[in-house]
Amino acid sequence: MKTVLWSMLCLFLSGWGSMQAVLAQDLKEMEKNLSAINEDLNQKTKEYSWQLAAAYADYCEANNKYISWNDLPYLQTVVEYERPASLETYRLAHKASKDELDKFLNTYKEYKDLTKKQKEAVTKEEKDAVSTASAFWKKLRSEENPYKDLYYAERKAISKYRAEALRYVIAHYKEKKQEIPTSYIKYAERSYLLQKGSALELLQKEINALESVQRELVQNITRARYGLGKTEDK
Repeated sequence: MKTVLWSMLCLFLSGWGSMQAVLAQDLKEMEKNLSAINEDLNQKTKEYSWQLAAAYADYCEANNKYISWNDLPYLQTVVEYERPASLETYRLAHKASKDELDKFLNTYKEYKDLTKKQKEAVTKEEKDAVSTASAFWKKLRSEENPYKDLYYAERKAISKYRAEALRYVIAHYKEKKQEIPTSYIKYAERSYLLQKGSALELLQKEINALESVQRELVQNITRARYGLGKTEDK
């Protein structure tokens, strides 16, 4: 009887040891897979941000849309302070078109008065109120004059300049191997850029799939460390 019990105990311990070895092996394999997924996910997330920002630059240039630097301070640094040589042509083109527009506007006394009031205003709200409350702009648009052509020329020039500046910033982030912020891209514009079947949409889906696998692996690794089984597929 003692012999039988001893044999059963040895068998149990042997099986337990084998199971522990299997669990340890599975855990090591899962940790290896998780490390690979983390690395791949990190790289694809950066590539996605670069591609999305580049697509946004193209979109803004094509639609004469002004790119704000409110959520991307480095863009302001590039445009206002660094002024790299590669962007100088676009900066000077915008300056020339803006000077032409300002020269025309300054032929109007009402514009000079508005400019003075805006300089005297303290807050942004006060400055905006001065600009929008005046009947001057409505009158200007209703007259036969070069204003519209000059305005759209300036708008096109600054849109081109800011788009090129954003591309310059993207190259900077790529060189640093860093993800570029994209919070300045509004939801509607982001949805347009991620239209069905686009390369960006496919990359986003790949990132979502990697994140899903990542979460599942983290759960399974945690369970394995505490001697629990893997989570069952639902």
